Amino acid sequence: MVLETERRHRPPICREVPAHGPLAQRTADAISRRMVMLAQLVALALVLSAPQRTWSEIAVVDGDPVMRGLPRDAIPAIDRPVFTRGADAKTMSGDELVIGITDGTTAKAYSTWHLNGHEIVNDVLGTSPIAVTWCPLCFTGVVYSRQVGGRTLRFGVSGMLWRENLVMYDRETDSWWAQAAGVSIQGPLKGRTLTQLPATMMPWREWLKQHPETLVLSKASPRGPEGMTDVYDTYHGSGSLGATGRMRSSKGVDPKARIAGFRLAGGAFAVDLAALAKTPVVIAEAGGQPVVLAADSRVNARVFRAGDHAFSIRREGGERRLIDAATGSVWDPITGRALSGTLQGARLQEIPANLSYWFAWRAFFPDTTWLVK
Repeated sequence: MVLETERRHRPPICREVPAHGPLAQRTADAISRRMVMLAQLVALALVLSAPQRTWSEIAVVDGDPVMRGLPRDAIPAIDRPVFTRGADAKTMSGDELVIGITDGTTAKAYSTWHLNGHEIVNDVLGTSPIAVTWCPLCFTGVVYSRQVGGRTLRFGVSGMLWRENLVMYDRETDSWWAQAAGVSIQGPLKGRTLTQLPATMMPWREWLKQHPETLVLSKASPRGPEGMTDVYDTYHGSGSLGATGRMRSSKGVDPKARIAGFRLAGGAFAVDLAALAKTPVVIAEAGGQPVVLAADSRVNARVFRAGDHAFSIRREGGERRLIDAATGSVWDPITGRALSGTLQGARLQEIPANLSYWFAWRAFFPDTTWLVK
């Protein structure tokens, strides 16, 4: 893979090129590694130099400044992603955190280490245009449909932050979008909201086990001592909240606690992932309706509408299952699928949930109701 620049006003894109012999392939791989490393080091410099960095206030939205720290497309989104079969992905390590999504036919995974240097992948799942987005400062990995009002958008990295969160822009209208909320904050599409799609985040080994036929976004070098280590390790282990120095911690919940947040008509809701791990399946009420909360590995949570099912929780063979009292059907709380009984094969409706640092979620949804804490 190499990086090239398209016509004027177009950001760098990643594409696969044919190799003309071993030397050409090694050269292309080396260029790819250097470009990815450069993008990641730029991002790292942004974080580590934040207290001394001069940030430019570009606009004020809802009382909060939009801050520019990098030129547009300094962190290049991926427009033409190349994938590898999961079984052949030699540069992936088992503990590497991935964003995973499936439409029931195709499963795809995207390494967050790789996304540190790109933050956005404009992709297609089946026939549906999607944007896989990652803000390492907020620890938010969100997948959106790229279709808005009958138009397919392509997103890039603006180099700006709003509420310490990645501001994306679309190349069709130049509208700005807050990654964590999926809402346009400026431009012709201001006020429009992207449709969030159900996705999850988990270690690569677990995703591969659940989806052995998965595809994974190709990357040149492994995570770990043999390759580029996660450039945000320092930030994630520190007390820093974002990059501009404007975010302040508050009493109560650790601002860097990892939560799963989701929205319904009745408001915004949060689940503390560390607390949920102790009781991996919980039936709760959110916005006046019953929901099922399930710890998906130790990293994320899945949220489903319980609907009219009067569920109870029971252990079967070391696994927690949902039992539908009316039909006796047994359900998997991780996949939301009925495993046996009258309703075998049926699925619960999943509610998209965001993995996030608490400070980042709170910045967008200050009136959040805690369900598990």
